Amino acid sequence: MFNFKVVTPEKTYLEGEASMVVLPGIEGDLGILPDHSNIITSVRPGFVNIDSTDNYQFFVEEGFIKFSENELLVVAVGIVDKEEVNNDLLNEKIEQLVGQIEGADEKNKSKLQNKIDCLKLLLN
Repeated sequence: MFNFKVVTPEKTYLEGEASMVVLPGIEGDLGILPDHSNIITSVRPGFVNIDSTDNYQFFVEEGFIKFSENELLVVAVGIVDKEEVNNDLLNEKIEQLVGQIEGADEKNKSKLQNKIDCLKLLLN
């Protein structure tokens, strides 16, 4: 087991001990087990799965993680409980990003398009 903490800019969302956490990493899903090597990486829009005495699953819009000394910190810009995620919510987030893409420079357009693509993959 290892300690984990999930935070947003506003509050601590969840903390406890886990046997495994699967996160939507920028380059693909990332599994964290006890004694994983130290890592800091970005998180794309997608679902986080936490295996512990109680299993948790929730949606993150974006953020980053840091794992070191058997402690995982997940910093997420936005979190939505899995039960609340549906096509309407995903389409709303896609529309918001499409609105932002119009005035963005090339570098930010690419980042925004990647987020849009990740959200489109989650549509049913």
